[in-house]
Amino acid sequence: MKILIVDEIGFIRQSLNQKLGLHHFETISAESGEEALLILKTDFSIDAVLTSLFLPTMNALDLYRAAARIERFNDEGVIPPLNFYLMVTKEHGTSSPKMKQLTREALALGFKDLLVKPIDTELLVTKLRSSIIMESKEVSSDHPVEADSQTENTHETEIEQRSRPVNSKNRIDQLKEMQNSLYALKKEMCESIDTLLEEVSRNSDQ
Repeated sequence: MKILIVDEIGFIRQSLNQKLGLHHFETISAESGEEALLILKTDFSIDAVLTSLFLPTMNALDLYRAAARIERFNDEGVIPPLNFYLMVTKEHGTSSPKMKQLTREALALGFKDLLVKPIDTELLVTKLRSSIIMESKEVSSDHPVEADSQTENTHETEIEQRSRPVNSKNRIDQLKEMQNSLYALKKEMCESIDTLLEEVSRNSDQ
């Protein structure tokens, strides 16, 4: 798994590069949103982006929107969307309602998760590896074993099998169920963001 780390502070980039490298992740870094976009436009092997909320000339939400417009592909076709993880400081959660609102918007926009600096490396690694497992399951569900036509001695082609009304309906139902689950998850994350940041603030004061 290859991770793009975006932060204007060199020490943070270097630290995360080293720590993730120890866990056998490949990393690349950028100090601005513009540099990150240039990398994303040319390096389609990147799987996830770990970005600070505020960057020199744009914020993480602007970076996310711009990255979503990049067409990513390889020899096998279109590459799945990037997983974005948001890095915030403790001050972001307690300094003003605007900071909290930006964090909520990021999660609603599609950011995978929120991480508070200094980053807990073990927690980050767990989240990254979990995303790999989830994506693998999704790919497997999209590519079922195609042995029915042979075992049942039918002469249907793969295209004919996939175009059956029943299969199409099942696939639509699965997508709707997944979509509803994602909406519920995003809602839950947005509702709990205040509690999370307030807890972080309390722990930092102790």
